[in-house]
Amino acid sequence: MKKTLKFIFIAFLLIILLSTVVFSDNDSNTKEIDYTESLETFDNPERGFYYPFYYNFKVSGNELPSGHDIYKLKILEDENLVHLRLGIGEFSGKVNGDKDLEFSEDMLNMLDTILTTIKNNGGTAIIRFAYDNFEGDEDLEPSLDMILKHIEQICPILSKNESVLAYVELGFFGPWGEMHTSKISTPENVAKALDVMLDNTPEELKIGVRQPKYYVGWLGLDRDKLNENITVKGTREYRVGLFNDGYLGSHSDLGTFQNREIEVQWLENQALHTLYGGEVVETRGSEENDKINTSSYMAEEAFRTHTTYLNSDYDEDVIDSWKNEIYNGSDELYKGQTGYLYIVNHLGYRFVLRDSDVSGKNDILNINLKIENVGFANLVNNKKVTIVLKSGEKIYELPVKIDPTTWNSNEIVDLSAILNLPKDIAEGNWDTYLRISEYGNLETDNNYQAIRLANNNIWDETLGANYIGSFEYTEKIDNTTNTNNTTTKPSNNTVKNEAAKPSNNTIKNETAEPSNNTVKNETNKNNVTNKINNNNTNKTNNTSKNNTITESSVKNENSNKIDNSVANSNLPKAGYSKSIISILLGLSILYMVHCYNKYEK
Repeated sequence: MKKTLKFIFIAFLLIILLSTVVFSDNDSNTKEIDYTESLETFDNPERGFYYPFYYNFKVSGNELPSGHDIYKLKILEDENLVHLRLGIGEFSGKVNGDKDLEFSEDMLNMLDTILTTIKNNGGTAIIRFAYDNFEGDEDLEPSLDMILKHIEQICPILSKNESVLAYVELGFFGPWGEMHTSKISTPENVAKALDVMLDNTPEELKIGVRQPKYYVGWLGLDRDKLNENITVKGTREYRVGLFNDGYLGSHSDLGTFQNREIEVQWLENQALHTLYGGEVVETRGSEENDKINTSSYMAEEAFRTHTTYLNSDYDEDVIDSWKNEIYNGSDELYKGQTGYLYIVNHLGYRFVLRDSDVSGKNDILNINLKIENVGFANLVNNKKVTIVLKSGEKIYELPVKIDPTTWNSNEIVDLSAILNLPKDIAEGNWDTYLRISEYGNLETDNNYQAIRLANNNIWDETLGANYIGSFEYTEKIDNTTNTNNTTTKPSNNTVKNEAAKPSNNTIKNETAEPSNNTVKNETNKNNVTNKINNNNTNKTNNTSKNNTITESSVKNENSNKIDNSVANSNLPKAGYSKSIISILLGLSILYMVHCYNKYEK
């Protein structure tokens, strides 16, 4: 009997030991993901509160500023969006007291230097020019011909620096370049200026005018039916939006809107692919007792206007009031928080990983993701998406044809990708990351404009990527043929075909094949795999792969949150097969003990 108990005890210990080893191995390879939104405020490119940077150009002797002003160009820790307010009064005869002048080579070089400096420091910029040097003075513009010449002159610089420019506010007319209070700022003249800007800049660059009246005047539309104007990618009007420096200052936004409801309906579509924002303004006069510049009002309407950016310096009184206002809207996560926190976190896009499943077997990587855009707006400017695989010091980057500009505000998108694993991938556990960046080249792009998802503990700052799961690669089959087809959802934007920013090392720059996702069932025949060895012997692997990508989205009508209990119920459940094997082995041992005991009797 004692021997029997001894065998049973040993068998029991073996079961515990085997199960512990299996679960321990699983825990070490798989990091649990929290699929709820974080309350953390963090920086992402081309969105949020900006800070203004002023510079007045001279005909000659232009230099980068020093002290506090140059510090702003070095990008503040919590803000990467700069609003460039560039004074050009020196080139107007009404300011220089002599004659209108074309922009000098020295001035154009300094414009290029300013934009390059912002980019080198990881920032993005909104840009506007004004002849009053942002002093608020009226009618200081040169002749219309000279305005058009100036626009034509700066366009090559803007085009060269397209990647750093989040948005171009047309400006040039009126005090502060706000296109009002000016004899020359007529819809007809603004239309001519807008045409010159559109004709001489890339299709991807978006341009804002100050009021809807300039947009309808340019196109010859009936303003009372502006809400019927739905633009299509590839047309000139698709590129044109608004900027609003009278934001919420009155029910007309200080004259910005003629019929707020009709023109907000227009923005619901137009601002999905153009930036919208400006300066919030304190309410004055007869509407002071009926304010709309509250965080509670903005938290609702901003989902319709798709507000992406605001001035962090103006209006301080309004912004301070948001910090003292308690959010009590439909988003349960933010109830009890300040209205300011809700607004600062929701300006522009804000992507939350709601579910993920990653598996790799037989040279194939399967990825299924749910991503919700809880922000007020879309990501407007094109970015490249890659999948990063990391095991120890070995890193691979796999380009995929996914267009994050189609992840609409207040919607959940389902992403499914079937990717070919690198031919020389080693067996073992591989952490998998989603990387969204300007250039899609981890080797050389210095994580420029890498986008962080709003989940806790999934952001890897070194990779500029978001952890989405891991897989154990244990079997490898040499596939001599591959019959996968690449399918993509028709895209509203084409990805910029721009070389990655040079780095200080000598790594060969290989970028993913530019995607032009305008045809359904498009085949991607030349995907590039970038392999990185972190031991200073970096190499790049180019492989001809066929990857399958599918996207679908669901509008979240009830609120901008989903049931996280549902999301978490779909967590990957790795290691169960090993656990079952260990339990069966233990039961076998118990059966052997039973047989031995019976034989002993």
